[in-house]
Amino acid sequence: MEFMVKSGNPEKQRTACLVLGVNESRRLTPAAEQFDAACGGYLNNLLRRGDLEGKPGQSLLLFNVPGALCERVLLIGCGREREVDDRRFHKIAAHAASALNDTGASEAVVYLTDLVVKGRDLNWKIRQIVEAAEESRYRFDQLKSKKDAPRRLLRKIILSVPGRRELPGGEQAVREAVAIAAGVKLTKDLGNLPPNICTPAFLAEQAQALAREFPALRVELLEETDLKRLGMGALLAVTHGSAQPAKLIRLEYRQGPAARKPYVLVGKGVTFDAGGISIKPAAGMGDMKSDMAGAATVIAVMRAIAVKKRHQEVPQTSEWHRPVRRTKDVLAL
Repeated sequence: MEFMVKSGNPEKQRTACLVLGVNESRRLTPAAEQFDAACGGYLNNLLRRGDLEGKPGQSLLLFNVPGALCERVLLIGCGREREVDDRRFHKIAAHAASALNDTGASEAVVYLTDLVVKGRDLNWKIRQIVEAAEESRYRFDQLKSKKDAPRRLLRKIILSVPGRRELPGGEQAVREAVAIAAGVKLTKDLGNLPPNICTPAFLAEQAQALAREFPALRVELLEETDLKRLGMGALLAVTHGSAQPAKLIRLEYRQGPAARKPYVLVGKGVTFDAGGISIKPAAGMGDMKSDMAGAATVIAVMRAIAVKKRHQEVPQTSEWHRPVRRTKDVLAL
């Protein structure tokens, strides 16, 4: 997926799909009002007929809107204007991303950034939309022998900002969001792998691969002999029930400010929790493969931090047409 930030009027966008918001009681958002004025009140006429109420979860896809330069217009219900908080906006962004994937459009210009969210700025809204777009595309089919035929997915999203002064901050928000989304995907992929693949050694290999990829990271592995020497009997007692040897992964980011106290994240990395099998129903045993999701999350967080560091070292541009792409979950400008 490619993400861009751009300033411009909605009625002037030549795109496959234009995404606009509608508040409850059929009230258009500012960008939608501007677009509607240029199209002779077409949207308001539809809303008066009851085609869309503007409630959360509603959407309406329009084709060939009179006077519009875009191919489609996707209206997204946003609910009561004064009740859009963090949770509501995240749901709006998620619903818009899902609806966009069903349109068949290859690109879209999104104006949901004009919604007012209590206590949140433009860059926060951009991050939420990007993360929701990436989340909507997630599939875990690596282990399927016969994969579903790929449908035509959205390839590019352009996020609207009010003016050129907001472009640098918007671009930074996109970079941060793509790094976070890639970390979330890594966590899910590791958590979805079965325990005969995602063993302690496999998790250790993922940490080592990150350290090789990012100079800002350093990894240290403690083997069973190290754990015995340190008296870590509780951890060793768990792994005695498995042929897989225990490993403790220490992954460090070593390029933060020297005077700042370190943050420590501790993630549980038991790759299959078979303890207490007598009190666990058989139907839920398969879920125990995700008992290592804590460790997977820590690995993914460290990756996101390292990606952000990499992009801070790359000269940036304030031109809107400079895209941010995600290739194999690694950011590339």
